[in-house]
Amino acid sequence: MIDRVPSLAFPRRPWHWVAAILVAELLWFCFLYPLVPTTAAAAVIEALLPLPLLGYIYLSVLSLEWISERNWSRWTTRLVSIAIALSAGVAGVWLVDWAIINVPAEFKYHLIQSL
Repeated sequence: MIDRVPSLAFPRRPWHWVAAILVAELLWFCFLYPLVPTTAAAAVIEALLPLPLLGYIYLSVLSLEWISERNWSRWTTRLVSIAIALSAGVAGVWLVDWAIINVPAEFKYHLIQSL
């Protein structure tokens, strides 16, 4: 089983949350690279979209911690852990796909012209 590190306090300090959100926002804008928002509403919507995904990933990690403490068989623990991890990955891919398809039509984006 996975042993918890008692000194690890990553999600508990506020500046760690701010750092995680900033990294997520940077990655989010990199994933949507060729699209550039042209209105303030588009920029706000694009900045707020990864926050529910961060919450989902956080809940997935908490679930994985909870599962690691259970006295289940090795196969059950692995299968449930893989299902939770894959669901977080699928949620991320779906959110990027949804944002690329739906958001530009409603909020007037422009594609960056290649040089």
